[in-house]
Amino acid sequence: MEMTLTEDWLPKPGALVEFTATDATLDAAAAATPSEIPPTFIQESHIRRWAERRHGDNPLASELSLCFTVAEPLDRTALRQAFTTFLRRHDTLRSWFDLDESGGGFALTRYLVGADDVELTTTETGVFASGEELRDTLVEKYRAAADPTRWPAFVCGAIDHGADGFTLLYNTDHAFSDGLSLVTAIFELHGLYTAYAADQEPPLLPVGSYVEFARTERAAVAAGSPELDRMAELLAANADRVRPLPIDLGLAPGTVAESRGTKLDLLDAAECEAFAEASRAAGGGFSAGLFAAIALAEHELTGRTHYLGLNVVGTRNEPQYQLAQGWFINLLPIAFDFEAGQPFTDLVSRASGALDAVKPLGNVPIHAALQRAAGITGSPLPVTTDWPWVSYMDVRAISGAALELALPNVSGINGLGSRSKIGQTSPVWFSRELDRLHVTVMYPDTEAAHTSATDYLERVRTTLRTVARTGRFTAAATEAKGP
Repeated sequence: MEMTLTEDWLPKPGALVEFTATDATLDAAAAATPSEIPPTFIQESHIRRWAERRHGDNPLASELSLCFTVAEPLDRTALRQAFTTFLRRHDTLRSWFDLDESGGGFALTRYLVGADDVELTTTETGVFASGEELRDTLVEKYRAAADPTRWPAFVCGAIDHGADGFTLLYNTDHAFSDGLSLVTAIFELHGLYTAYAADQEPPLLPVGSYVEFARTERAAVAAGSPELDRMAELLAANADRVRPLPIDLGLAPGTVAESRGTKLDLLDAAECEAFAEASRAAGGGFSAGLFAAIALAEHELTGRTHYLGLNVVGTRNEPQYQLAQGWFINLLPIAFDFEAGQPFTDLVSRASGALDAVKPLGNVPIHAALQRAAGITGSPLPVTTDWPWVSYMDVRAISGAALELALPNVSGINGLGSRSKIGQTSPVWFSRELDRLHVTVMYPDTEAAHTSATDYLERVRTTLRTVARTGRFTAAATEAKGP
């Protein structure tokens, strides 16, 4: 599934249909009582950042969206039923948080709408002859809806193309979803709609509760564990090494600019296999090889002989969470040293060791560990957004054509996220699909940042392709630049 900026997406024109909460459902939400279950640590961190920026001229882009086109005329009743069932099944989508900032504090209280209270009504917003106008309308709707402190924090709808079919639309605040949740939502919504359109009851696979996940996570942290202590010690030991990606943003400190995204194909399918084999021969897997290649590319740019970054990992470790909606990720510090002139084959084992060392810490929320680490160092550590993030996902089973082939009459599957003003780079997202390895990164839209980001990604690509072609790579000698 490709991720695209909503502002760069061009939907096919048609009638915009929305499925919104009925008055009775809104009354039930207004009468909801507080829940004792707090947010997850990553939800709390997200809402804190969102709250800090929501009233300024640089609000945080907080939404995640999906769309796909079905080559059959729209059955509006069936799609309304599909969205209704979807919302009833996933309690995180029926949640919101009251934010109390009185006295300079920050307190979140969860509220929940009951599953049986959820009913939707169908409204046709208007007919659009222009894809640009339709997109701009949806951008405004998506931004307005993505608010974790009120309910609903989502948009459910479709673009009705008449006899040509329809495009299903779904948007929600990031606090309640993640990238894999979008993929599972595609399958679930398609299956629900297909069954209801055929006047059948859909087969419903059980799904876990992200709200209960939050309860379990908080209880585990409160109980303490050797893993929590180990994560805190690891963060504290590396706190003074935190550096941004070696990309010149072209901005004065503390300033921001509109974001710009770059996608780059790094390896084709055959090169991916060759790179994987070279990594195995050097004592690691594909991910270890990728981190080794990144470290060597950054060495050529900066002269640094250590690598430090946060690896994005999933936390859907229990079977009940595989199909659940929620934000099931954590961040693990990956740190290893090497010497100038060491080849790729040496770095793979070091990267593999760093990855293996933190695997047992996967369920320790990094935000909780950062709090514990501050007690070790005696001062706050850099927040997670100050560390460079790297995400590697092997999505061959759900990539591009494979995803569409699994869903009859479906095309145009896209994940969407909105542009915002930023003063740093985004995480670097590496995805291995059936036909390629590609990377996506966002950065401030300045000429300097574009030139620098392009150079950075080209160096990573050169490293990867050289390894795929020869099985070897040694970085050019570079004088260290800064700490």
